[in-house]
Amino acid sequence: MFRSDSYDVIVVGGGPAGSLAAREIARAGHSVLLAEKHREIGVPLCCAEATSLRSLGLFMEPDPKWVAAPINGAVLYSPDGTEVAVPWAGVGVVLERKIFDRHLAGLAGAAGAEVMVNTEAVSVKMNGEFAESVTLISGHETRQIKCRAIIGADGVESLVGAWAGLDTRLEPEQFHSCAQYLMSQVDGPTDMVRFWVGRDIAPGGYLWIFPKGGGLANVGLGIVASLAGKKKPVQYLDEFIAKNLPGAKVIEAMVGGTPALGADHPMVKGNVLLAGDAARLTDPLSGAGIAIAMASGTLAGRLTAEYLKTNDLSLLKKYPKEWWSGPWKDLKFHHLVREVFLKLSDQEMDRIARLLVNILAGKDPARINPIDVAKTVIKSDPGILLLGRHLL
Repeated sequence: MFRSDSYDVIVVGGGPAGSLAAREIARAGHSVLLAEKHREIGVPLCCAEATSLRSLGLFMEPDPKWVAAPINGAVLYSPDGTEVAVPWAGVGVVLERKIFDRHLAGLAGAAGAEVMVNTEAVSVKMNGEFAESVTLISGHETRQIKCRAIIGADGVESLVGAWAGLDTRLEPEQFHSCAQYLMSQVDGPTDMVRFWVGRDIAPGGYLWIFPKGGGLANVGLGIVASLAGKKKPVQYLDEFIAKNLPGAKVIEAMVGGTPALGADHPMVKGNVLLAGDAARLTDPLSGAGIAIAMASGTLAGRLTAEYLKTNDLSLLKKYPKEWWSGPWKDLKFHHLVREVFLKLSDQEMDRIARLLVNILAGKDPARINPIDVAKTVIKSDPGILLLGRHLL
């Protein structure tokens, strides 16, 4: 049931971006409605659930209630099976996203935001470049709710941006198509995430196993569909599981996708801002997006709160510039690295993997410096420098 016909801000989407945006606005004393179309926050799961403690620590300390397992390093397998082990104590955690997302929504509610589930945005009324209201459906009730600003945090399938007149389309190569199972009876290390690369395993992306404790693990992959022909992500996943995890059992299944862009996507128009996947803000190389969503939601919420106090539209217009000049500016470099990765053959991936084994041998990965890397390259495989042609 709707409690009001008007709010200062309507935030569409109850994921990490939307919840932290709503909390930021409510903390500043403004009225905000956080509308989530699903019946439960955090459902359905659309994420592999891993994040670094460094990124998470920008917002909060981990809570055992929503941490499924610690991450103390990673293992990468190249196409020919070369194993690159990277022990790194306390580098990250695998979350219980359903619990985590509800925790974040609870923080928004505690700050004063009104949170409504089973409430879907179906249109935005625009007056020129300014949004005046959002039409919401909650149960059997349809209501047009007035607002002074909108934050679209409605995920990769976002409609808010399109309703506001932003071009939110993605080219096929700018998108990772994903499939994932939550599986039981998964063998392997319980505190190390594992990755596999190769054109026959996950063309244009990678396959992952993220342990969740008690023999449970998220097993999934992301691919670039244009490199896979007619083969679907779930087909690659099923083939890998049949070969490598024959005793594991599927408990849950999900499909979805993540954007993979640099900085060339609109994030704001008038009084409408996008955050998280809706703004195409993820790590284009790894597909990671939890902390990025939290950061972009926080920034969008802060700028919107400032705008509400001053009616100075320039505060909203600076959103993209402030984002891309801030702590997450390295995502542009990650996009460049992804462009190189997409051009690598399996043989080149194998060479890089063997080089990484030499670079990491007996060293703390957190303390490796570029000079040591350069020396190792020159001594062990100087020809690998020719891979720089992929930058051209």
